[in-house]
Amino acid sequence: MLPQRCAGATLPVIPARALAILAAALLAAGPSAVANAAPSGPVAFGDWQAAALHLPQAWQVTTGSANAIVAVVDTGVAADHPALQGRVLTGYDALDGSTNTADDNGHGTALAGIVAGTCPGCRILPVKVLAGNGTGDWGSIAAGVTWAADHGAQVIDLSVGGAHALDVLGTAVAHALSRGVIVVAAAGNDGRNESFYPAAYPGVVSVAGIDAAGARYPWSDFGSWVTVAAPGCATTTWPGNGWKSDFCGTSTAAPFVAGLAGLARSLRPTLAPADFAAALRSSAAPLADAGVASAGVPDANRLLLALDGPTGPPVATAPPRLSAAPRVGRRLAVVDTWRDAAVVTVVWQRSRDGVAWRNVASGPTYRPVRADSGARLRAVVTGTNVRGSATAVSAPSARVGPPARRAHSQPKG
Repeated sequence: MLPQRCAGATLPVIPARALAILAAALLAAGPSAVANAAPSGPVAFGDWQAAALHLPQAWQVTTGSANAIVAVVDTGVAADHPALQGRVLTGYDALDGSTNTADDNGHGTALAGIVAGTCPGCRILPVKVLAGNGTGDWGSIAAGVTWAADHGAQVIDLSVGGAHALDVLGTAVAHALSRGVIVVAAAGNDGRNESFYPAAYPGVVSVAGIDAAGARYPWSDFGSWVTVAAPGCATTTWPGNGWKSDFCGTSTAAPFVAGLAGLARSLRPTLAPADFAAALRSSAAPLADAGVASAGVPDANRLLLALDGPTGPPVATAPPRLSAAPRVGRRLAVVDTWRDAAVVTVVWQRSRDGVAWRNVASGPTYRPVRADSGARLRAVVTGTNVRGSATAVSAPSARVGPPARRAHSQPKG
């Protein structure tokens, strides 16, 4: 049973910051929870959030897979938002048992936007468990978690919670974990070293909120029971009026880590929740204030490398070669094979004497021009990954021949 301040009364949702943070509100009339941030649309996060998590380097390993499904158990998701179109699956409304997961609040859509921005290739499974005012009961949240676990979710984001919860929610979380689902939850916005549920359940990855300097936001819960800390603010465009503001809270921090879990499951589809948590901890960077979260800040690059990333720079497993004898006007391509290359670039070079080479073009194909006539060509191919780069050069071609002659039909006599 949740704490009650006065029997039979409903406590209001009280803003903890003017721009977006809502403290966890408790309904005295019955066990309930409230979303941990204000209504918003899909968010945009910039350089500091991506840099804090080392996302650009991680995206060289993987940008996610459509087979990696992240459930957002919240107020629903606006599937028709341009940033999410084609990436949102048919979900479930635990409030009425339908498949209508339209977001009448904005909070869930914002969470989905962060997940999609962190794991661009992942798909979103919307599960509506909260009403338009951001509140709901533990039974509905538990039903949503169970439905997500039984309908293909590989990761569940829970940016909801309270200081106490009914056993039904703990049972649902345990069920999800037993089915191999990674569960990520917001640590809460009360600014206390105090357990917050479902984040504090065993096996759940709990997330606190930090700023660009790596310091804990004053509103974020903290303590050794919290797993990691992630960026706690992003920018959102509010639905209806179009003006932008900060979107802050541990609600914001949790989907960053859920997105990282999506990247991890893209790389290793059968990754167990406990193995993900262990890799997340071992690869995280320490915080200046170790009391914020037990493991520190996630390093997405080190996380993926620890799971299944390349152990060294790319390797050309066969020398590159040109696809055909060069002629003016005939398109050439490079035939090459690389191991562990995230990006492959090609520079085309020309030489008259076979000693001095000059760059003439870049890109996967090249069509020789008249200036190439009589010269030799070669391709300089570079493979790159997070561990480094390697370069391989094709053998010089035969001299570039003239354009192929077109066949002409003979006039009839």
